[in-house]
Amino acid sequence: MTDKIGIHWFRLDLRLNDNPAIENLSKDVDSILPIYIYDESQFMGQASKCWLENSLQSLNTKLNNLNSQLYIFRGNPKKIINKIIQNKKITHFYWNRLYDKDSINRDKDLKSFLLQNSISCQSFNGYLLTEPWNIQNKSGNFFKVFTPFWKTNYELLKNTKLDLSANKKYNFYNQNINFNLNFQELNLNTPKKIWMKKILSYWKVGEDEAKNKLKNFIKFKLKNYSSGRDRPDTELTSRLSPHLHFGEISPKRIFSEVIKSNINEDNKRKYLSEIGWRDFSYNLLYNYPKMTKEPIQTKFNKFPWLRDNKSLKSWKLGKTGIPIIDAGMKELYETGWMHNRVRMIAGSFLTKNLLIHWKEGEKWFFDCLVDADIGSNTAGWQWIAGSGADASPYFRIFNPILQGKKFDPNGEYVRKFIPSLKKIPDKFVHSPWEMSSQEQEKYNFFIGKDYLLPILDLSETRKRALAAFKSISE
Repeated sequence: MTDKIGIHWFRLDLRLNDNPAIENLSKDVDSILPIYIYDESQFMGQASKCWLENSLQSLNTKLNNLNSQLYIFRGNPKKIINKIIQNKKITHFYWNRLYDKDSINRDKDLKSFLLQNSISCQSFNGYLLTEPWNIQNKSGNFFKVFTPFWKTNYELLKNTKLDLSANKKYNFYNQNINFNLNFQELNLNTPKKIWMKKILSYWKVGEDEAKNKLKNFIKFKLKNYSSGRDRPDTELTSRLSPHLHFGEISPKRIFSEVIKSNINEDNKRKYLSEIGWRDFSYNLLYNYPKMTKEPIQTKFNKFPWLRDNKSLKSWKLGKTGIPIIDAGMKELYETGWMHNRVRMIAGSFLTKNLLIHWKEGEKWFFDCLVDADIGSNTAGWQWIAGSGADASPYFRIFNPILQGKKFDPNGEYVRKFIPSLKKIPDKFVHSPWEMSSQEQEKYNFFIGKDYLLPILDLSETRKRALAAFKSISE
């Protein structure tokens, strides 16, 4: 009797455990062929490519330990898969679902193609807590507001025994395919290799690191999460977002481990609501597939955004003259990540003080973030711009000076990324231009030399933003 060979197609699920497609495939076949296809038609930022390449290598090492390897390819998935199934006796083909429109359309077409070739094809949820079509309000529609969405989701999940597969040694396929690539041939790394190397120096990549990071977060940080999550000067966030994005760990595992911990309920809920926001973002993306390009609130199609390349460049490079903004943008370019509170402050500054379209910020973040996620990134930018389904009111314009003083009271965060600010006292660290000439002499710190003057007047640009919003609301 011929052995059954099944393919598992890795996408954003770069882990062996708690992987429902692999778990189910192992029950139906004798051996599993693990493949990854880099689909060039789907845009990926430079920082994400850097993480991906290293995550694939980490996954390959784990497969090597099981006497197999990750078979990697580059190009059109349907053409590559057709070539594989012509050369091998494949009976099953499984994957974990993605939820953006392009992936959905691609997967529907591929599933139809595989079934026509008499190959059993199934897909699973390995990326979200609950899928967009499974959470509905009392009217049977999808939720457009986060709070009721998450309340419904949370109550459902906390009373459900989550199906997390234990560590298992699956029987992976190990034979030559001939046309698969090695990692050098895949060539995912970008020309900016010095930048990529710098970013990776701040991270450890892979499934094992994700599990360790979750364990240490629960043990050492979660108990103070509620009070410390908004403080960029502390290390109280989990920093699991890139691991979640690439599927090195599942949201269900995070939810399960946090729920069963002995941490108080408030801290659990606060942290899990962040995982819930990720689900909510995909709920919006699934139901508003055009949200990556268009505002969910259509009145924002008339918003008088400005084209200001000079100010946009200053924002990207962290040269606005506003310490909390500049520190955040420098953190982004230095580490491939930015504290969530600072993301909101920087986003508000771009879309409201500068009146620059949120798409410009979304594109820059997508290129520079190692956790660049199509759902969360887009939903986050629409939220801060005021154009989302459940958005921050447009008139909520963050004052970056007050935000800095509140969440970085001693200036530790801004000084970390703007070393010249170490010269001056805490009371000036978020508004150094307020120093008198005598004080600048005293501390040997000179505005225009050691740090920039602000590129705009916060008060005047706030008034301008409110007037712009009023013009589309009348």
